[in-house]
Amino acid sequence: MSALAGLPRAPADRAARHRADGLWDNRLLADGVEAGADRRPDVVAVVDNDRGLSYAQLATAVAAGVTALAARGVRAGDGVVLVSGNTRHGVIAYHALLRAGATTILLDRRCGVADLRVALDALSARPRVIVPAAEAERLAEPLAEAAEVVPLELFDEVSGPPGEPSGSAEPSEPSEPSGSAGSRPPSPWARAWAEPDRDRAAVVLFTSGTTSRPKGLVHSLNTLTAGADNMAWTTSADESTVVFLVSPLTSITGLSQIHLAADRHATLALEDRFEPERTLRQMNAVGATLLGGAPVIAERLLRAAVAAGPDGAGIGLRTLALGGAMLPRPLLELATDTFGIEIARVYGSSEAPTFSGSLPGDDRERRLSDDGALLPGSEVRVGSSQHPREGLLRGPNLFLGYLDAADNEAAFEDGWFRTGDQLELHDGRLTVVGRLKEVVNRNGLKISLTEIDAALADLPGAVEAASFGMPDPSTGERLAVAVWPDGGAAVTLAALVAHLVARGTATRKLPEQLVRWDAPLPRTASGKVVRSRLVIETPGRDSDLAARLTGG
Repeated sequence: MSALAGLPRAPADRAARHRADGLWDNRLLADGVEAGADRRPDVVAVVDNDRGLSYAQLATAVAAGVTALAARGVRAGDGVVLVSGNTRHGVIAYHALLRAGATTILLDRRCGVADLRVALDALSARPRVIVPAAEAERLAEPLAEAAEVVPLELFDEVSGPPGEPSGSAEPSEPSEPSGSAGSRPPSPWARAWAEPDRDRAAVVLFTSGTTSRPKGLVHSLNTLTAGADNMAWTTSADESTVVFLVSPLTSITGLSQIHLAADRHATLALEDRFEPERTLRQMNAVGATLLGGAPVIAERLLRAAVAAGPDGAGIGLRTLALGGAMLPRPLLELATDTFGIEIARVYGSSEAPTFSGSLPGDDRERRLSDDGALLPGSEVRVGSSQHPREGLLRGPNLFLGYLDAADNEAAFEDGWFRTGDQLELHDGRLTVVGRLKEVVNRNGLKISLTEIDAALADLPGAVEAASFGMPDPSTGERLAVAVWPDGGAAVTLAALVAHLVARGTATRKLPEQLVRWDAPLPRTASGKVVRSRLVIETPGRDSDLAARLTGG
């Protein structure tokens, strides 16, 4: 039987509680894109690396997408896999699938064959898969099991109603509606679809978590929009906002920003080929005002702006929303003091997007010192049966559960979601201390990887550096550091150790291996380094080893 047959649904008591508190609602999908097309048809709704679409064009394309899905037999409750990069086609397809009432399983265009197999296994036999034409050959083996392979490029601009404008890469001023709502003629985008149940499973994402296999997690429309509303509130986003999305469209960060932009009739700008210098120019060209997602992206853009010098365009952002790892303090001060960017700290995960965040009235120091205040409806309990400092969460943006019920047993405790993070809560404000298992156990001494990473933040000659544990027959584990050198810089283990000693790191916590990478370190969509990948990919890479490991 398909896993989708037993998908979790919001319990009636939870739904009633959140609705009574005004945290869930019965808003319509048509209040998003379609209402935007009525209110401000000329304004750019979405722009990717190739072109932009106005709200009028996006609404028309979404309606055509719903029709195309129906012609292919997609019905409410069906499961469909959507493989997409950060393109307008992916945004159109996602909106169309929501309106068709499908449960959408999302994968990034860079997914592997194994990732697609996991997604297909979650569905009934021979499901439909929407995939970019450029990826179809690479994924041909698992795609052969699909009932139908639909090219993602099918979801694109179509001819709009007479007189509608062409898309533009430059966001324009809002167009005011003429006359009252009651006197206007019926919208040319009048929907030919039924509004979906907002409490049912709408989206499935996969997260690696701490297990050896990906876990499918399920969100409803209400859990997704609760998270998007929180992000909009903490970043003061409104219809004038131009959201710049670099994180995968198919991640929780991407979905939050798709919903934020649609519900506020704002502009969503997509970056599918991140290159710091070129992306900085693109971001400024579209007038981006909000960037949220992986801190490593913000760090590279800030460094690119500095490298461009006083004659460069700088960065035109108004707000930088940062979750996960914190940027080095000098870079944060550069963002606020030199470029005038407001920092909004947020805390969340794929399971609970934007759970806490900076408040609009917070001063700079407050924004840089913690992970923000609990957002509407968010509840935190510190202390689980496994650890006295583990954070447990409840709230309107919390996911419905995992595809595999066995995963829920370990993930929940008395109805609270176990984060695996060590949290501190003071006066309604949250600080993430670290992960429960972010340690290396060397000869019985537990070394905090978070502590080592913090000391590596300004390692000379390194673009990126991250600590991790390698199996060791003598000590159980040894501490290693992966470094991506900056250009021709020569970073050695001796220089790394000297840097850590200068930062006050105890001798017993110093690494015994430096591993050189020739590309960015592997990270999750939220920007966290995937330490398990560092372990797997270290053998064969150029390394410096401590004397103990070389026989010296």
